Amino acid sequence: MGYFGGTGGGTTPPAGANRQVQFNDNGAFGADAGLAFDKAAKALAVGGPVKAVGALFTAQNAAPPDTELANGQMAIFFDAASNRVRFRARNLSGQLRQGQVNLGSA
Repeated sequence: MGYFGGTGGGTTPPAGANRQVQFNDNGAFGADAGLAFDKAAKALAVGGPVKAVGALFTAQNAAPPDTELANGQMAIFFDAASNRVRFRARNLSGQLRQGQVNLGSA
């Protein structure tokens, strides 16, 4: 019988600072200050638009540029000045549609 031993892999320190989410960055561990997870609060902080198939969500208090919306995507954002939730959507034909929901007084 033979012995198949080895030294094993080395250790790689975590990428980024505490609470930053790690990701594969072209074959190496990566992290970014704009992507962090607070375990105690169970909250994911994203410093920029969150894009998903068919949707574009933004935490900004203004609409994203229309050029960021691809056909079939929708953006939802809060307009703090008018206390409204607004949305913009680009249908599959490329036509831009928009609407809003008034939240009323606080």
